[in-house]
Amino acid sequence: MAKPEFAATRYYFVTFWAAAVTVTYLPIWLNERGVSDAGIGLINTVPMAGILLFSIFAGRLADRASDWKQAILLGTGLSAAFSLFLGFAEGFWMILLIWTMINLPAGLVSPVADAATMRLSMRLGFSFGATRAWGTLGYLAMCFLTGYVILWLGAPSFVWLMVFACAARFLVAAGLPQMRDTARPRAISDGRLLSRDVVAAFEPWVLLPVIAGAILFANHMVMNAFSSLVWKQQGLSEPVIGGLIALGAAAEAATMFAWKRINTRFPARILILIAAVASILRWAGMSFSPPLAVIVLMQLGQAVTFTFSYLGCLYFIAKRTTEDTSAEAQSLYGVMMQGFSILVVAGFGIAFGIFGVNAFWICVTLSVLALALVQISLRMRRPDSAD
Repeated sequence: MAKPEFAATRYYFVTFWAAAVTVTYLPIWLNERGVSDAGIGLINTVPMAGILLFSIFAGRLADRASDWKQAILLGTGLSAAFSLFLGFAEGFWMILLIWTMINLPAGLVSPVADAATMRLSMRLGFSFGATRAWGTLGYLAMCFLTGYVILWLGAPSFVWLMVFACAARFLVAAGLPQMRDTARPRAISDGRLLSRDVVAAFEPWVLLPVIAGAILFANHMVMNAFSSLVWKQQGLSEPVIGGLIALGAAAEAATMFAWKRINTRFPARILILIAAVASILRWAGMSFSPPLAVIVLMQLGQAVTFTFSYLGCLYFIAKRTTEDTSAEAQSLYGVMMQGFSILVVAGFGIAFGIFGVNAFWICVTLSVLALALVQISLRMRRPDSAD
């Protein structure tokens, strides 16, 4: 593995450690500090709202910098610095402020890192999918490590794990190579909310499958939020639930490792279309409370429902935009994913309280919508070698 590819892979292996620590223990830690259920929800959603509001602006600034690495270092550095204050945060408002400042800067530069690594991989000839797969493996490893460390050392170790994860992310970001092609002439596109080049690139036939990908991504956020509760109500034990979640992540990583072969054989929009069809079947299956063997098959479907849509969109956007607006374009996709995720998860939560597992028909309906959007795009313009 060449040095730039190794540095990028190392970054992705580490970058999701903070998210793993958060998912594993944040709600419990907040509860022990006297934060209400509503307060826990707010602490989780405020950083997401900030990312939603400022992501495109951050992407435009990153595109104007001499190298995307500068923005990545700034975001991960601020996150690491504010994590040092987490142990001193007392009371809801102070915790909310510190937690937002830990997650907001890192969240804003996440699409920038995707865009930068995507361009680097296209220039040097390595697979972004395989590099991104190590992020999933790193996330899984830290989930297991967090559980054991807190079991051994107690709840206070959550703070130190968070500090460690944020600091490690900043250190590996510092080890990234130069991400931008300095030999290539640069042009700065003007415009207000969005640069004119991005607006021109996102023609209707381009925008529709990207929206479809964001919708399919949001359905997976429903699984992240409610799958363990659904399976617990069906009588599955915690170890089995943990194994099912790990199985889905492993299937996702396996597809990412094989992505270079998949991406060269199928147009991006066809992959998003396949993901939509598989999503319809997967979420419909969840509504029937199937036996464990069927749930295992549905979790293996993560390889298609998530990876085909997520990476398909990233590559589709990269091929339709230039290096001058890469971070802004990927940030726009990130805004779509965050926005749909907030709406769909919130709506599903209400529906789940009323209809139980039948609420998964919301995900089925949204997957049908995604399928229709891609089909309309394909009718507008047939796939070609550049798709």
